[in-house]
Amino acid sequence: MEDKRPTLIALGNCGNRVVEACATRELLSDCTLYGIDSQTNQITLNNIARIKYIPIIGDIAGSGRSREKGKALYEFHESEGAFDDLYKACEEAKAPIIVISSTGGGTGSGTVPSLCKALIDRGLSVIPILVAPNDEDPYALQMNSEDCFLELDEVGVTTYSVFKNMRNDADYTVVNNDIVEQIEIILGKRYKNSPLDTIDPSDLNVVLSAPGRLMTISAKAPDIPSLKKELTRKMMTGFQPAFTPEEAEKCTFVTAFSLESTFAQQDFKEVFEDINSRIKNVYDEYRNIVVTNTAGDSYATAIIAGLPTVKTKNVSADFLEANTIGAGKKKNSRPSFISKRKATITQSKGDGASKQFNWK
Repeated sequence: MEDKRPTLIALGNCGNRVVEACATRELLSDCTLYGIDSQTNQITLNNIARIKYIPIIGDIAGSGRSREKGKALYEFHESEGAFDDLYKACEEAKAPIIVISSTGGGTGSGTVPSLCKALIDRGLSVIPILVAPNDEDPYALQMNSEDCFLELDEVGVTTYSVFKNMRNDADYTVVNNDIVEQIEIILGKRYKNSPLDTIDPSDLNVVLSAPGRLMTISAKAPDIPSLKKELTRKMMTGFQPAFTPEEAEKCTFVTAFSLESTFAQQDFKEVFEDINSRIKNVYDEYRNIVVTNTAGDSYATAIIAGLPTVKTKNVSADFLEANTIGAGKKKNSRPSFISKRKATITQSKGDGASKQFNWK
């Protein structure tokens, strides 16, 4: 029996940038990749052989950050059968289906609830990886993001991940690489076989079934103190929103930790000490402990599942429109001797405009 393949689906410009990065990763070479967008300028000869693109083009390219247009484009093309092959492939794919999208734009934000609903209605496990706007981003992005989260809740999404963009950072390479590494972790690509503790697909299934937000952290360092410090830094200040001690008190977590080092068994507790100190209630913890026989960097990963939702910036839904072009103005009266004069057009067709138009 042929092994089922993991499937990644990108939505909008943001999602497609991530999937293009996935296409270059050896660890994800067995994944089936899809790209759905309302414009096609990202398609090149280099990635068209690796990514299955499904364009959802309207009268003009793009969605103009309109969620309503993005949703309408998706549903129209769905009614035309554009996603029949995609849905069939997902039914035959390895669970979970991973969907990558921004929440602040138009195409991705508008289509991700519709896609997730279609997959959930087919009894499939789906995990959206969402890129939310920074709190300093414009109102339109904040409002789109909040509406997107609400709709995802309504269609039955229970497990998900959230990243946040950095303000004025036009180069998304760093955050995209973090997302790609998260995909590698939750698909089990970062775990190695070991005679010690291991994390197998059944363990991952439990972790990824925990309701709530999940976050992943990974770090590499030449020594254990530096590795511990880097993991803690990424948990507190990385692209994935941190959780507070108060939030941790109200949630029960499921975790998966992996460590590769020369003395992994002895180092394990120290490496994850700061992370565990913030986690109060743990349903279960899975471990992958790998002892390396050669000197070099130690590598660690963590999945923390069961986190509360992220806080969003509430903005006023009232759009303060500018006044009209004629606001505050009135018609002016002209002197009586001016109003008595009338403009007429002469019959001389050969004359210039100044002679054709006369006052009487």
